Amino acid sequence: MPAFTVRLDSPFSLEHTLGSGQVFRWSRRDEWWYGLVADGVLKIKQEVDVLRCESSSDQIDPSFVTRYFRLGDDLDHIIAAIAKDDGMTRAAERFYGLRLVRQDRWECLASFVLATNANIPRIKKMVASICDRYGRPFDYAGTSYRSFPTSRALAEAPGSDLARCGLGYRAPFLKKVAASVEDGAVDFDAVAALPYEGARALLLQELFGEKVLLGVGPKVADCVLLYSCDKDEAFPIDVWIARALARSYPKLLPPPLLARLRRDGKAKISAGDYSRLSGSVRRWFGEYAGYAQQYLYMAVRDQERA
Repeated sequence: MPAFTVRLDSPFSLEHTLGSGQVFRWSRRDEWWYGLVADGVLKIKQEVDVLRCESSSDQIDPSFVTRYFRLGDDLDHIIAAIAKDDGMTRAAERFYGLRLVRQDRWECLASFVLATNANIPRIKKMVASICDRYGRPFDYAGTSYRSFPTSRALAEAPGSDLARCGLGYRAPFLKKVAASVEDGAVDFDAVAALPYEGARALLLQELFGEKVLLGVGPKVADCVLLYSCDKDEAFPIDVWIARALARSYPKLLPPPLLARLRRDGKAKISAGDYSRLSGSVRRWFGEYAGYAQQYLYMAVRDQERA
């Protein structure tokens, strides 16, 4: 059970980061957070400017923690770049220390395929279900865990078995995405190496008239690019974020979409609306638009709970 510490040289909030809807295999028990990462367990708590850690694997070490939580990012510079108005400034102050997490690319893709039209508790339940059925078992500190399933395990899983995981209409999409990854149709390194626009196009590409990644639309692609490929300008947009933009940044929305959101807060966002809104938001917030999205999401959720 390797134990180690990581000293923080810049702002970081473990609570805000892990509670911001980016990741689905973390849970809090008393003062400790337990995360299933890198086919192991990371147990971690924050004591002001020190992270105290224990892990199930020598591979989950200080360098892994630094990379995973992106502790090398200049957060003050990022916040200065995105805090262009009072609302974003307040959100950055309220959730100061929140950082983007650098996730495993395959796990991120599969998780956000499941995340379509689902709230966070539902997503966590679906992810846990596929891990329980298809993940590799291992023990840590007297407790049994399961790793995240490989693309092969999900590609080879009978559709009827996947359906028993409570995935609903997402089951065949997840299976096809897993098959595409296993067949090599998706090159994550190639995606990560491209600029944002090219990387997004690659994830959304068609082959022989069919999408390579069925079930991957603009929002899922943006989530994968933001949370696992370091494309910080990616700005995932769902109805929550669109409503928040309509309230705080109405000039960024196409007028027809703004009218629909003001008339019906649950109005669907077409592919064309998504593309136009994504472009205007990224132009406004700049190269760290994804960070702005995360702070905006937290602020909206905080308001909904009030």
